[in-house]
Amino acid sequence: MTIKRQILNFNQHTVDVRMGSEIMDELPRLIASAVGKPRRALLVTSDAGVAERTEEVRRALIDTGFAVQTYAPVTSVDVGIASVDAAQGLFGALEEANITNDDLVFALGSYELCSLAAFCARLWRGGCASALMPMGLDGMVLLATEMHPLAAGFVPDAVSFKADPTMVLCDLSLLPVMEREHLLVGYALMAGAAMAEGKKTWTNLCEQAAALASGDELAVKEALSAAQVARRNVLKSPNPSARHALEYGRTAARALASCVESDTPASVLLAEGMRFEARLAVDAAGLDPELVFDQDDLLFDLGIEEASLTFDAEALANAMREVHARYSNRFLLPLPKSAGMIRLTSVSDEILERHAAAYAASLCSE
Repeated sequence: MTIKRQILNFNQHTVDVRMGSEIMDELPRLIASAVGKPRRALLVTSDAGVAERTEEVRRALIDTGFAVQTYAPVTSVDVGIASVDAAQGLFGALEEANITNDDLVFALGSYELCSLAAFCARLWRGGCASALMPMGLDGMVLLATEMHPLAAGFVPDAVSFKADPTMVLCDLSLLPVMEREHLLVGYALMAGAAMAEGKKTWTNLCEQAAALASGDELAVKEALSAAQVARRNVLKSPNPSARHALEYGRTAARALASCVESDTPASVLLAEGMRFEARLAVDAAGLDPELVFDQDDLLFDLGIEEASLTFDAEALANAMREVHARYSNRFLLPLPKSAGMIRLTSVSDEILERHAAAYAASLCSE
């Protein structure tokens, strides 16, 4: 299969996304276009299961003409790799490697690590090029349009801005060996993007669900490309309300995380957040209930089954208000009115609490 190229045009920059199983074979040629003239590169990676791939990337950078230094950020047990403290360490590595704004930062690893590298590259010396190679489908879906927020001290998700990498390299040869959780989060994000984009994209994803769940490379490539375009379109929307569509399901997911067992997978939280907010949308936004059931079926077909969770309904409603208050002074949730129309919507206390009670009862009875 050939490498698919997706150029995402934004108002003041473009992101070059490459997708395919031959990424490593073509890597020297691909990264040569990331800068004007290859000279120095900082390879940001981790030791967690990517040592062999790190060496392959290092050699490809050298073959392209870069003098390469490698840096593995020190992680904190409390806040993880995506933190302001980790960014400070990476800035020091950039200085030690003499990286200028003509040079390259190449990141290989998790969504969080690639986000950290993109954040620092954008700020370093006024901004230098960054090429990101995520090892999970979640990062492949997100990194061209969204960075993982950095924790500041013990405040999670505190620091972020619009993503601005030069290049995102999606190596689909990783699909057979990828951690299943990263696959499932990626699938859930694709579903959210399709809901934001429109009926045709939504229908296509529903039809591709079985092939996606089986790891079919062509299906993943097509769905990934569609998700990238959908997410780009959301961010470029002239409607300020529509630009919040990518947050669909996340308020409920974050609230659920504080109400259930701490080891509940992120894919379950996101999928359940979308399921719950879709049900809110029936009352608050006039969503057709059939689309709610279609979304349930899609998530199930993608391999994310309905969870059996135990939590207090009042605690969930309160947690949603508290989580949302960190980001906005108004309790307006991005809810779907139809496939292709997610808008900020006012949700009354009565609707929120009634649906939280019904939702808690349905999950606890599974």
